[in-house]
Amino acid sequence: MDCSDAILESPAAAYELLLKSAIAIPLSHYLAAALFSIIVFLYNFLEFHFFHDFLTGFRGAPISLTYNSSSEIYHGVVSKCPTLHGRYLATPWLSSPHIQTSFLNFFGRPPVFTYRRQMFHASDGGTFALDWLLHSDVSGVAVQNDNVLAKDDATPIVIIIPGLTSDSASPYMKHIVFGTAKNGLNVVVSNHRGLGGVSITSDCFYNAGWTEDVREVINHLHKEYSAAPLFVVGTSIGANILVKYLGEDGENVPIAGAAAVCSPWDLLISSRFISRRPIQKLYDRALTIGLQGYAQLHETRYTRLANWDGIIKSRTVRDFDTHATCLVGKYETVDTFYRRCSGSAFIGQVSVPLLCISALDDPVCTKEAIPWDECRWVRAVNEFLGVLLSSPYMHKQNKAESAGPHSPLMQTSIDQGPYLNLTDGMVAAMGNEHIDGEETPENHSQTDQTVPVTDNHVSSGRKSHFATNDAQSSEDDGGSKGSGIIQRCLHQLSRQSNKSIWLLAYIAIMSSWPLAGAALRYLHRKKLMKSLPGRGSK
Repeated sequence: MDCSDAILESPAAAYELLLKSAIAIPLSHYLAAALFSIIVFLYNFLEFHFFHDFLTGFRGAPISLTYNSSSEIYHGVVSKCPTLHGRYLATPWLSSPHIQTSFLNFFGRPPVFTYRRQMFHASDGGTFALDWLLHSDVSGVAVQNDNVLAKDDATPIVIIIPGLTSDSASPYMKHIVFGTAKNGLNVVVSNHRGLGGVSITSDCFYNAGWTEDVREVINHLHKEYSAAPLFVVGTSIGANILVKYLGEDGENVPIAGAAAVCSPWDLLISSRFISRRPIQKLYDRALTIGLQGYAQLHETRYTRLANWDGIIKSRTVRDFDTHATCLVGKYETVDTFYRRCSGSAFIGQVSVPLLCISALDDPVCTKEAIPWDECRWVRAVNEFLGVLLSSPYMHKQNKAESAGPHSPLMQTSIDQGPYLNLTDGMVAAMGNEHIDGEETPENHSQTDQTVPVTDNHVSSGRKSHFATNDAQSSEDDGGSKGSGIIQRCLHQLSRQSNKSIWLLAYIAIMSSWPLAGAALRYLHRKKLMKSLPGRGSK
């Protein structure tokens, strides 16, 4: 009897043979296999893309631009930004979004310089710091002794809004500030309340939707240095604050251009994203610890205004917002806070040239939240601001009354989002207005330019059109209100592209197919039962 016959007759013999074989394998082989398994796990867990870059010859990927091809700003500004027409390649040994995020914070070697600090006193009694770095501070030219620019200084000023729990001392912030100042601009970091070593002096804290501080700082700088063009750059939560402010004030903003870097866009989607996978939960926990540290700096006021026990026990950013942000900001629920303060709900009303930069593999701000149809650009900040400065497309403040932060236009909810107008295959945001009329052919070009990264003028481009339709509707005595609504809906549907109609038909068929299938099976079974022998005699 050979070995195979013994194994077939007795399973125990097979296990015994397997055990002897396993023992015969050297321990070093097991260690090598374990090491290989760990490497494979970490490679996938940390989302490395080294081998992909290696197989493509480390050529990188082309920068993806989303924009309105008919925009004059694209042809007048973006075409002159060579970085946007190149390729992006991450440093090979940093080919992971998580390693990149950690590296800059711990090993980024921020430039060494000293800010010029200016204390800003808000209208509600709040106090926060404006930290300046002038071009003369990094150019080697003799600098002035005081902390104030000359009133007639025409050097452009870049206002930077930091991210969550960040301030002017954060490594990534110092890199941005120093690089911008080296490019010939004066830079000022508008620190959030309670950060930058400044105590809270009022019962108001900053959050992802708090735009009052930015508004007051920008208006103050515009008044003090009227000869200097103003640009604004927001990062992370600061980018969300910036977009919300631009949307709230529309045309009535005294800035020439802006850039939103790594904005979360939709706070509700981002909140769910960072609680989805184990690696994202680590970021969620790290951000929560940072927020708890911020709260401990101002424990006295948080104890009085919020749920201090809940803040201390918070394990996620959502928990912190429940026990702190919602109570201080008077929001009914966390989801209410997220929906009302998301930048994506306001970008349709932005009227200045706006650059939006987002990484598709951002470990915190997911690409799922990017409003692709409303944001139709991506570009490098310094290049964008430099070219925009020498172009005729810088925004000029319109003193006409515009939608404020508390107007009905800005009151967002589940049922109120930016209406979309589909024309010629392009999707343009129409804002939150409930309109009774339709777009006229004369307004077609203006509608195509309502995306926030073009020289769009949303308010002025639509007011006359709405007024005309209101007048027409008031003169129409025939037909009921309900029939008018139905006619408008049918007319709007008829204007959609063929692709959209077929898509609706496909959805209708797929959604009704289970019911139709069940009915067919029932009829077939009934017919079959009738045809069986002896069925008719019963």
